[in-house]
Amino acid sequence: MKKYRMLLHYKGTDYAGWQKQPNQKTVQGELEQAINKICGKRCSVIGSGRTDAGVHARGQVAHFMLGENRETKPLQISLNAVLPSDIRIMNLRRTRALFHAQRDASRKRYAYRIYNGSVLSPFLSDYVLHYRAKLDWDRMRKASQTLVGRHDFSGFTSSRCRVSSKVRTVIRSEILRSGYFLWYRIEGDGFLHHMVRNIVGTLLEIGICKRDSQDPHKIIRNRDRRLAGPTAPAHALCLDRVWY
Repeated sequence: MKKYRMLLHYKGTDYAGWQKQPNQKTVQGELEQAINKICGKRCSVIGSGRTDAGVHARGQVAHFMLGENRETKPLQISLNAVLPSDIRIMNLRRTRALFHAQRDASRKRYAYRIYNGSVLSPFLSDYVLHYRAKLDWDRMRKASQTLVGRHDFSGFTSSRCRVSSKVRTVIRSEILRSGYFLWYRIEGDGFLHHMVRNIVGTLLEIGICKRDSQDPHKIIRNRDRRLAGPTAPAHALCLDRVWY
């Protein structure tokens, strides 16, 4: 068996997330159908992680296996030709037999994009949260930094998260600004269901002075989801990069 590694970009708007589900349109499902159509083989595509419904990616890494050796450039072109236009294989190459897109990932970065002006271009509306209330960028920036470190993030995950341990290490948590645009970027060794979006919802409430800038630390300490802010919309979140 030959193993292939892909770098994927996709627009998550019309998908029920990455993971294949019955009677749902998913990114994993579309990729597996494309491989079956081009190669005549059913195979599993394993991604670095599961993005939620509506979440985008420009750094998703995945692997799959085929019984025969295929030239990678023609295979990439053929797969892109049958994939929906909102999913693209940006790079495809052979990889070592022991490579695993999920287990070998050492760090991931997500980015959440916010526009804080009065009018958002319709060309950006599928990728950016339009937040009209005036935000205190400096309060948000300071609050975001309190998340760095190894913590139990139970207070920032959804009730549907069933993993055995909710301890994760956040390497970087920062707010960047350019004019009316704000980006929240977070890097860590892994993320829980809705974790990033719940953090963003909390930071936005800090930005409008609805809550204290030390609340993220309090939420981590108490491990209580009810103390955190609302879940921010999915469409402004993007899986930005995965490290191995």
